[in-house]
Amino acid sequence: MTAALEWSFNPWRDRPLAAGAGALMAFGICLVVAGLGEPLFVRIVLCLAVLGSVSPVLSPARCRVDDEGVQKRGPLGTERRPWPTLRRASSRPAGLLVSPYPKPHWLDAYRGLLLPLPASGRDALMAGLKQHLNAHGL
Repeated sequence: MTAALEWSFNPWRDRPLAAGAGALMAFGICLVVAGLGEPLFVRIVLCLAVLGSVSPVLSPARCRVDDEGVQKRGPLGTERRPWPTLRRASSRPAGLLVSPYPKPHWLDAYRGLLLPLPASGRDALMAGLKQHLNAHGL
């Protein structure tokens, strides 16, 4: 049994340029949507959809890796992947991607789970993650 790892990730602290660019993009798209002349309800729904799509770049997340699997909690809910469903883990600049596919697959963006890693303490966190990954054959 390996001790559970938990960490938080705040994009405004760890990746302020990406968070700022995402906020500007969402604001710009919402301005375009507002100028379309659609009914107010449609404009609000479209702006909420834009905010939902860029929320990983704007909002904090809490991650947990334990003996049961990996978990990421954000403003839109919790995503969990149990170890038996995972076939691959790969380090990315933004964090750790866990995937149900043994090789890189075009569905990784939809079926995989990216666990964002904070810049401070990334190496120590990766060392602990490698213990979990090795224990589960990834």
